[in-house]
Amino acid sequence: RHCYLRWGADGKVHQLDALHPFLREPEPIRAAARTLAAPLEHLDFATVVKVSKAVSGKIGLERLVDSLMRLAIEHAGAERGLLLLTRGDDLIHESEAVTDAEGILVHRRVGSGAPIPDSVIHYVARTREILILDDASSDAAFSDDPYIRERRAKSILCLPLLSEAKLIGLLYLENNLATYVFTSSRIAVLKLLALQAAISLENTYLYNDLAEREAKIRRLVDANIIGIYIIDLEGRILEANDAFLKMVGYEREDLDKDRLRWVDLTPPEWHGPDVRRVEQVKATGSLQPFEKEYFRKDGSRVPVLVGVARFESTDNKAVVFAVDLTKRKQAEAEARDSERRLGEAQMELARANRV
Repeated sequence: RHCYLRWGADGKVHQLDALHPFLREPEPIRAAARTLAAPLEHLDFATVVKVSKAVSGKIGLERLVDSLMRLAIEHAGAERGLLLLTRGDDLIHESEAVTDAEGILVHRRVGSGAPIPDSVIHYVARTREILILDDASSDAAFSDDPYIRERRAKSILCLPLLSEAKLIGLLYLENNLATYVFTSSRIAVLKLLALQAAISLENTYLYNDLAEREAKIRRLVDANIIGIYIIDLEGRILEANDAFLKMVGYEREDLDKDRLRWVDLTPPEWHGPDVRRVEQVKATGSLQPFEKEYFRKDGSRVPVLVGVARFESTDNKAVVFAVDLTKRKQAEAEARDSERRLGEAQMELARANRV
């Protein structure tokens, strides 16, 4: 067995271990190169389909974590498991699963108080390799860890969850009832599970970030502080908030029936500048705020301050922010009128002084 092991004939070593368990020797660290000797093609098709469907179909983080922990405990034969997810430079204890008489219990957001062998976690986080300890209490490299020493830990398995070489998290599993619990066939299933879980977690983060950004944008639009509307560069208004509709005097029914076009709302003298602005948006992706006018539904005009930003360089759509300048224009007109009246009064006073 020792010669086969040195030669790299892991398949033969596993066969000897299965036939003659007493030949097994404690090994300080069994990393990914040797512990994953059972390739994925040795897994039955039903197991592959079950693992893939159970994890890949979950978008919500809570459902994904619950499925991941239950599958890991079930296929590994572990008593306890912890999922740690990366948040910046830290590893956060996201979930803990334990087995009891009622089955597998999964607890979310366990915080940092869940006991765990720090030396194992730091090793896997640093090397990004799978670590198996067949008998952790007698392993020279990790037996001094306070957790392992106090609990007399036996079988320990820790897998990195990697997506395109990026560390998404760690899956820690243990069984303190027996040694050599995590066999090559079980590890092969967990390797598949870890791969699928890392991809699903990454997609979940992206989905959640997108949903959060969309919620923020939606709150801004629905707040109706300023007019916000989405256009295509050909002239249509695709969506608008109530503030903009009120600004131009239209109803939402007009928008739903595709009656609103920003080119039709624009007075003729602004068409030339708008053509040049459309080309600038296509070239640079945005426009600095500028003043123009829109026709209201009753034919009157509303002065506006407009800013434009294109969604993507390949997209024909843009978001427009519009501020109603009617009150400011009225204030400016009143100020000019006051200045005119003041000038006339000063001229009259000067004439009276001369008389």
